[in-house]
Amino acid sequence: MKELSIGIIGLGAIGQRLIPAFEQHEGFTVSAISDVNKALMKEATQKHSLKAIHYTDAEEMIEYGALDAIYIAVPPKFHHHYARLAAKRGIAILCEKPLANSIAEAEEMTEAVKAANVINAIHFPLHYSNEVALLKEKLSKIGDIQRIELTMRFETWPRTWQQNDWIAKREQGGFIREITPHFIQLTNRLFGKIIISAKDTQYPDNEIDCETSVVAFGSAGHIPFIINGHSGIGMKDDLTYRIYGTKGILSLDQWAELKYGNADQPIELIQERSASASGSLLTAFHYAITTGERADLVPFEEGTAVQKVFEQLL
Repeated sequence: MKELSIGIIGLGAIGQRLIPAFEQHEGFTVSAISDVNKALMKEATQKHSLKAIHYTDAEEMIEYGALDAIYIAVPPKFHHHYARLAAKRGIAILCEKPLANSIAEAEEMTEAVKAANVINAIHFPLHYSNEVALLKEKLSKIGDIQRIELTMRFETWPRTWQQNDWIAKREQGGFIREITPHFIQLTNRLFGKIIISAKDTQYPDNEIDCETSVVAFGSAGHIPFIINGHSGIGMKDDLTYRIYGTKGILSLDQWAELKYGNADQPIELIQERSASASGSLLTAFHYAITTGERADLVPFEEGTAVQKVFEQLL
């Protein structure tokens, strides 16, 4: 398998999650990393035993790094800038979700990769997981789909493991931007275009902090779709995506514990959450880059469709 050179922009909690997957995959080597924090780059290099060139300026890395691909893992408002620069250089792009910080930016990014004819993908782990693969297989078992519900309950936002200077702010953060894209993308793939018909989103009195609550009603294809999310409640985090059918239900609990139940048996676990789905993502990404053929990726065009849905909730 041809080894591709990849550069990583952003070494926060999310950015470093994929480093082991890149290093373990026979088709990739992390040859460059970029972060404004020099100490963090040094720490990441030692932690993951990298042989990567350090860049405090990501533009310089894109211009002179001789890269086959980049992974954009900086906060959302920077995705647009770096993706367009990489597209101009003909570099394949893997971008964190959400795709951009506005619909206009997402559309410009999509046009840029199309014009440059570069491979592009968004990191949506659920899409590549064993749990979702099994969920798709089991859909026919639950009969005609009657309703889809996404429930998000957070003891605190941001979560304890994800503390930074933007995740709790209205400009880029909040659970609508961080969490709902995963399930909007999944719903869109499974059931068709999502339309939001009504919503009630609550914010703090100030104009800086992100949302604390959202209730939305809509449809995916012809199926009713309900979104119910809130933070600052006296219970441990609970994230549930449930599909109700005439013969049973399927549920992704706590992100990705797949459960099944029906009128004759209580809901029970049928597939534990995988440790990681990154290998499948990187294999598809590598295949697309090296062959130029279609692969099972979530492209920027699909990410723009997701953006258009969750922006309606804000």
